[in-house]
Amino acid sequence: MKILVVADVLGKKNNGTTMAAYNLIESLQKRGHEVRVLCGDPDKVGVADYFVCPNIDFWIFNHYVQSNGINPAKADNNIINKALDGVDLVHIMLPFSVGNRTAKIANERHIPITTGFHIQAENVTSHFYAMKFTKLNPTVYKIFWNKLYRYADCIHFPTKFIKDDFEKVVGPTNGYVISNGVKAIFNKKEVERPEFMKDKYCILYTGRYSREKCQQLLINAVQYSKYKDKIQLVLAGDGPTRKKIEKLSTKLPIKPILGIHSQEELINIINSCDLYVHCAYAELESIAALEAISCGLVPIINNTKRTATKNFAIDEKDLFNCNDSKDLAKKIDYWIENPLEREKRSNEYLDFTKQFEFEHCMDRMEKMMKEAIEIRKYKTENNLVNRVISYKDPVNEDYACTDISNKKIKGDFLYVHKNKFWRMCSNIIYHIIAKPIVGLVAKVNRGVRVENKKVLKKLKKTGYFIYGNHTSKFDGVIPQTCLCKQKAYIIANSDAVSIPGIQNLVMMLGTIPVPSDPASAINFQNAIEKRYKQNRVIAIYPEAHIWPFCQIIRPFGETSFSYPAKLNAPLIAMVTVYRKQRHNSPLKSKPRATIILSEPIYPNPLFSQKENMKYLRDQVYDFMVKTSEKANKVDYISYVPCVEHSTRFEK
Repeated sequence: MKILVVADVLGKKNNGTTMAAYNLIESLQKRGHEVRVLCGDPDKVGVADYFVCPNIDFWIFNHYVQSNGINPAKADNNIINKALDGVDLVHIMLPFSVGNRTAKIANERHIPITTGFHIQAENVTSHFYAMKFTKLNPTVYKIFWNKLYRYADCIHFPTKFIKDDFEKVVGPTNGYVISNGVKAIFNKKEVERPEFMKDKYCILYTGRYSREKCQQLLINAVQYSKYKDKIQLVLAGDGPTRKKIEKLSTKLPIKPILGIHSQEELINIINSCDLYVHCAYAELESIAALEAISCGLVPIINNTKRTATKNFAIDEKDLFNCNDSKDLAKKIDYWIENPLEREKRSNEYLDFTKQFEFEHCMDRMEKMMKEAIEIRKYKTENNLVNRVISYKDPVNEDYACTDISNKKIKGDFLYVHKNKFWRMCSNIIYHIIAKPIVGLVAKVNRGVRVENKKVLKKLKKTGYFIYGNHTSKFDGVIPQTCLCKQKAYIIANSDAVSIPGIQNLVMMLGTIPVPSDPASAINFQNAIEKRYKQNRVIAIYPEAHIWPFCQIIRPFGETSFSYPAKLNAPLIAMVTVYRKQRHNSPLKSKPRATIILSEPIYPNPLFSQKENMKYLRDQVYDFMVKTSEKANKVDYISYVPCVEHSTRFEK
């Protein structure tokens, strides 16, 4: 393949993104591909296969930008088009000026596009002293999406952590979780300690000197350690906070070693040290940490919600409380005092890091690029411009993009509340507050229309079930607010009642969570029977998992049809299809929802319960499929089966 790699920030090998870019370029060349590079490095002018854009002039901020060790390129359409001529695929490293413009032009020219995700929201907000103001993160990610990632056929995420973090904001993507990889040269070996390390406990931290890397936590921790007079810090790196680090370091009995090292020097330093500490508040992978672990160092990692590196820890002994220097000091002292346990843990980490083997990761990157070419071909043939997501398992894959920890529904879970005050509050919240307000939001935000709604009048004097396809987080409120006059209940996964502090509110709105054990299953069944006998409506989404804006009907089984089969209850099939938004709408261009209802479907009196389960399932499924196929398809999110042995689903 002829591949164009776009790196707005290439320059010196002093940061993880630059190293990832060079490693990818060299790896692709090694595999026989012709690689071009589009960057902004003046020293690359005239070098074969390099296309160089001018640098951005930040005017009075030029010195600040350069102090960060970067020199971002400025998009030039002529240079970009020349770089794109004749290529089979373009891979873009960062959502900056050149990368964004290249993606837009390549998309217009129907050139397959893959992108890397190498920048976390905090890497941006830290420059504005707003790193811990996490409410800004969604805005940053939306800008990234609109400028670059919406054009991508495949997105490379170094960790599942950053993939989930991004998708919580922008929705599902065709993302591939592939580590940047650790080269085989990083391995445990015997080396002679330099003179300055002898008779000392040596602790390494490798990372750019910047606010989000938090080197000050380690410096402060050494002051709290009982071994501070024997600890030699090695802070490998460079960056804009160097002067601050140098000033803080004057408080230590032993002066830390600062600066950048060659790869060979770094490997020797790692193998000379006793511990590795990773203090970063925000980190989307940290190959530096993996390199240290691969050489046998036991890590102590900042246990912050904003770092993927914490997932490398084997147990709590390898984590310190978020941004807590005193707790870090305790962990340092523990590992210094337990050398035999440290050696055992070191061997455990050597086994752990095998999964990050560099050549395997690069093999997967190459496969991803080949799959991107197939996806772009599909998009071109079907005249699609928006995102296409490849799937492998239509039954079990979930694209809800939430990070809720499921609560177990045990036998003592209260499905039916008898307390009169609770029931009064439930009626007020449901009928007076939620139904009118949420119903209005659903109609305005999603443009909900209902076809054949008159069919509900046929069942107004009885309870019944509704079965629908699961295509939105709004599905949990549609029956209550847009369909039924009588109170409706939703059978939902336990995550619906797992958000701390709002379990009662969710239950008042009509949620019936799926049980987790046999004891709670009895109460669950009793609750369904009781609500049906009260002439309530019970809604079920048999597809189980949310696929946003999905326009195909996924397969589902008969199990959820046991309720109407057992109770001899009628049901209605509900299909959500999508239509284009009007051009003059002031809202965003998400498709609008149209809900189509079937005529009532009744169990066959001549069938057994098991036979009726299959009969009802088939009736509902056939209606859903036929209705969906008749509807006009909207180009927003398209789901297609993946290629055989897709690397997207490799672990």
